[in-house]
Amino acid sequence: MVAVIVLSGAPATTASVVALAHTTGIHDNCTKLRQRWPHGVGRRRAVDKTSGTPVTNFHRSTRQYRRAVNHNPTLDRDKDGIACEKR
Repeated sequence: MVAVIVLSGAPATTASVVALAHTTGIHDNCTKLRQRWPHGVGRRRAVDKTSGTPVTNFHRSTRQYRRAVNHNPTLDRDKDGIACEKR
């Protein structure tokens, strides 16, 4: 749940609510996510989209991957099942 406090008396815009929602946790951006998982987080059987070889240095957790991508879909831009992967 996100609480929005309006101090100026003007109504809060949708953009400000969305911006506030995406600055509250580990799944906000890759920098924050990598503080916990330095090589990213991915589905259990994820395969690197560009080379086709299994990526081995990321945290494997389908549950955590889904939580991250549901919060911020841009974390897995290439849609290979690995959010914020480092090569």
